Amino acid sequence: MAYTDGSMVDTVTLATIGAFYASLASALYLLIWGKYIQMQKLLVVVMVLVNLRYIVFGMSASIGWVTNASDVLTDLLVGLDTDCPQRAPAMCTELSGNPNSLLSMYTSHPSWAADLYHLFGEGPKLDKICMHIHILAMTAALSVSFVHIFFLRGKLQRRAGQVSAFFAAIGVPMGLVVGLTNQSSEAYGGMWSVYGWIWMAGSSFFLLSKGVLTVLQGNIKSHKRWMTRFYVSMWCDFLVFRLLLFVVTPFVTECKSCAFLPMIYLSPLIGLIAGEVVLQAKDNGNWVSNYKTK
Repeated sequence: MAYTDGSMVDTVTLATIGAFYASLASALYLLIWGKYIQMQKLLVVVMVLVNLRYIVFGMSASIGWVTNASDVLTDLLVGLDTDCPQRAPAMCTELSGNPNSLLSMYTSHPSWAADLYHLFGEGPKLDKICMHIHILAMTAALSVSFVHIFFLRGKLQRRAGQVSAFFAAIGVPMGLVVGLTNQSSEAYGGMWSVYGWIWMAGSSFFLLSKGVLTVLQGNIKSHKRWMTRFYVSMWCDFLVFRLLLFVVTPFVTECKSCAFLPMIYLSPLIGLIAGEVVLQAKDNGNWVSNYKTK
């Protein structure tokens, strides 16, 4: 990663990124020790804080923060220096304009981060609106779903489930609308990224639809199993996708789309597999919640 001559200007930005990675490390610790609900509480708070940045600070500043989070990890893992163009062409894109929250210690960034900024930081206003709706709706859906599954019972639980499904029914299609604008991005993978977003949104909407249809048919046990799968898939599409992208990016520095494109296809697949693993754990009594699926 290329450096400027000065030291970091925005210490608050670096502090929030440090808190972000510290929270993920804490979540991993809780996962290893089987404290699943505590882990999810922490991750829900992290998700809400990260996603609310898009509303509070704006699209450009928030994309800048995500870019910084990737830059810091990339620098720690591979330590790229100023001969970046020769060693890692996919890591040497400069952002035009002056996006807020960019750390001055990094002058170049992954190509996918630059395209993300150009598409939604500088892009058409309608694209920004769609992205905001997607982020807000999916944040609400995942947060309410967590409370719905682990803390509520009876009528209140049913109402929370309806609210979660409502927001998801808005957020998933809106995410697909956003993804359909990526066909011109080389770093995303061009049209292959569009097919990937269709796969991601389609798999999520299938799980959501099955959950809704089964409850309308009165099959509550089947409904809960499908909605558990959907809940897990939401986590994978939000968290696993980004974590894999951050980790893989430093190691595919010569190929612009080799970090972002595989993650679009891989994250939903991981979500489907993880959903079955969670259901098996619940059936065996190893996953505590009020959501009885047997």
